[in-house]
Amino acid sequence: MNRYYIRPEDCILLVVDIQQKLFNAMEQDFRDIFVKNSAIMLNVAKAFDMPIVVSEQYPQGLGSTIDEIDDIIKGIPRFEKLFFSCMRDGLIREELVARGRKTVIVIGIEAHVCVYQTVIDLLMSGYRSVVISDAVCSRREHDRLTALSALNNAGAVICSTETVAFMFMEKAGTQIFKKLASLFK
Repeated sequence: MNRYYIRPEDCILLVVDIQQKLFNAMEQDFRDIFVKNSAIMLNVAKAFDMPIVVSEQYPQGLGSTIDEIDDIIKGIPRFEKLFFSCMRDGLIREELVARGRKTVIVIGIEAHVCVYQTVIDLLMSGYRSVVISDAVCSRREHDRLTALSALNNAGAVICSTETVAFMFMEKAGTQIFKKLASLFK
């Protein structure tokens, strides 16, 4: 049961390819939820001083990180990549290793391509992977759900944004709870 208990001091947040052209191709009905929950996860990670690693897949062709997310991650370096899996990019892999944390929380686009391949490689490299189910997106809902199911079967922990955020906060009434509570209204 230990693998389901997630503590912020053990975690890195990996933001995978939340870029303009990719985002524009995502299912319209899910976009608002995806952006809201991705923003919440970023704000939660910052509140708990978690390292944040951001990838951008071929930004010359797919654009930069969308404005709603870019505003939250100002000052955090972006790692450009061509591999679909972040773990196959040497600089991103080195950044994750350098952080010394063995749990990687993953949000981003597309669930069935870059997120999927990254999480499989993370698992094969000995990381515990937590995929935020309502902060990963695909062009088609079927692809997102199929990827989440496959990743769950492969050993990733699949949780919602609120599950992880409230696990980190642990109880109401604390300073951090008061700071983050407005995100969940």
